[in-house]
Amino acid sequence: MFESIIKIIKSNLSMLKYVAVGLLNTLISLLTIWFCMFVFNIAYDISNVIGYLIGFINSFIWNKLWVFKKKGAKELPKELILFLSVFIVCYFIQFAGLKIMVEKLNWNEYLSQLFAMILYTIPGYLLNRFITFRTKKENYE
Repeated sequence: MFESIIKIIKSNLSMLKYVAVGLLNTLISLLTIWFCMFVFNIAYDISNVIGYLIGFINSFIWNKLWVFKKKGAKELPKELILFLSVFIVCYFIQFAGLKIMVEKLNWNEYLSQLFAMILYTIPGYLLNRFITFRTKKENYE
């Protein structure tokens, strides 16, 4: 049984690392967003943009170097463009959800930030795993 658990962990290691980076990124982004809203009284949507831009930088570095172990500089421009493209797609999914929660459902602006992050996470992992940071053996062309 113990060997089965180890095998499952090893086969899902990149996903587990992505979750760890995601938790760190969530903390950094949420604290930035809430800090902008609470301390500087910046609107929730502008605070969201600021928090996600800071999160974008943090996420790219950790995902490239630790989660997907892509250390070469040769692929950096391509990876950065792909990562930015994935970020934009996932960000707009998240932002649309945030706007709906706050403006249509009248949910709390602070809690909506947290719930909207869930809309970003799953497509973000899948797109980055299979497009941005795929390995040579995963090239399907």
